[in-house]
Amino acid sequence: MAISRIFLWLGHALLYFAALMLLTSVSALVFGEILQAQLFFGLGSLVGVAGAIVYFTAQNAPVQESSRDALIFLFLFWLMIPVVTSIPYLLLDSVPDFGVAYFESVSAITTTGASTLIPENMPNSLLLWRSLLQWSGGFMVATFAVVILAALNLSGTGVHRSILFTLQKGELLSRLLHIGRVIALVYFIISTVCFLLLIVFGTPAFEALCLSLSAVSTGGLTPRSGALHSYVSNIGGVVLAVTCLLGAANVSILWDILRRRNLASIGEAFLSVEHRGTFGLIAVLIVIGFFHTGYMHLHTLVIESAFMASTAGFDYHVIGIDILPPSLLIAVVLIGGSALSTAGGVKIIRMLLLMRHLRTDLDRMSHPSRVMPVRFQGQTIEDKAFLSIWMYFFGYTLVFALGIIALGAAGLEFTYAVSACAAALSNTGPLLAATYPELSYADMNPLALAILTTIMLLGRIEVLAAFAVISPSLWRN
Repeated sequence: MAISRIFLWLGHALLYFAALMLLTSVSALVFGEILQAQLFFGLGSLVGVAGAIVYFTAQNAPVQESSRDALIFLFLFWLMIPVVTSIPYLLLDSVPDFGVAYFESVSAITTTGASTLIPENMPNSLLLWRSLLQWSGGFMVATFAVVILAALNLSGTGVHRSILFTLQKGELLSRLLHIGRVIALVYFIISTVCFLLLIVFGTPAFEALCLSLSAVSTGGLTPRSGALHSYVSNIGGVVLAVTCLLGAANVSILWDILRRRNLASIGEAFLSVEHRGTFGLIAVLIVIGFFHTGYMHLHTLVIESAFMASTAGFDYHVIGIDILPPSLLIAVVLIGGSALSTAGGVKIIRMLLLMRHLRTDLDRMSHPSRVMPVRFQGQTIEDKAFLSIWMYFFGYTLVFALGIIALGAAGLEFTYAVSACAAALSNTGPLLAATYPELSYADMNPLALAILTTIMLLGRIEVLAAFAVISPSLWRN
């Protein structure tokens, strides 16, 4: 095991978040929050020194790594970095203890959007900090999906092929910086356009900044309590919905659009089976919602359907998608968005492949002697390629069931436990308020919050990757 190489990239991560703290410190000065500026500057300096020590200590690391090293780095990143990013919550006395601070940090960096805090009681610098955490977590989720999970065949068959994401054996971690910069650039362009359009259409600058960072990462955290309609115009709502859908789109397709700059690449984005699946989920929500709300709230219904299908889950208006049956909303977020995106859930491509495999197996039962290969998107897929997808689906279902049981043991009623577990596992925190508004995360006890924190991390690490890390076979020579 290349331990020094793992620490090298953890050092990179610490340096990045130290820079993020220093940026927040400068922003706090602009907001006139001197105490917060001093805190973020001091904390950023300490984290930066720690990151530099780890980085330079591991300079003689091997130039290549194994699949095991990449998985262990992924696991350690999601466990350890939220510890560092939770410190501002504690030092600013925004939370009562470390457990809640860790919950808030994990929720932001995994782009879940669950919170026990009231935005109006938080300083602007802390609101910006959690928005930056969401944005950073969003592009890191996509980067890890491309560099580690897809390369290790843990993200499922059928991933869009792009020349950018061609990896050679042993160079997984060495491509993190390069591909991370590209994905960050894609999301920076999207969030910048969203920010400017929101300002043009009447959203206050600070709120527009926080929402643009949250939307592209499908994070769900907002700078104000209540519905967005009070400070985001109708056209601004459409801008946010489109931004959320772009965040939930396959990032390799988005990159090819920017790289090729032609109509064919844009058409490919609309023709992608994953994106058509997302549009199909939105259409289902709109049609069913129309019978519940009528045409008077069609605008809100369309916008909030896009929010829910992208797993962002923003609440745009008091009367909207939350009128739909909770079981339908839970099913939509568990399906999730595209592979290689910031969206949570099982992912549409996996569900489509499983449906096709199931259909072929049913046909084989009626024609046992007939050779019937699985065809998908014009390609023949071998049965063994579906093994990891079925394993993932089983693992995801197992975690979902165990999470419900654990939350029930922590004191939640069954219906609340189902909704809260689905919200955490699919990284769609606002789902709880959309399905059962009478319950909030602030009402939960520390044990329930700890369970939800674990489920959020499992949803982001990817269930198969988490199972692989704790498997004894991974540690055998």
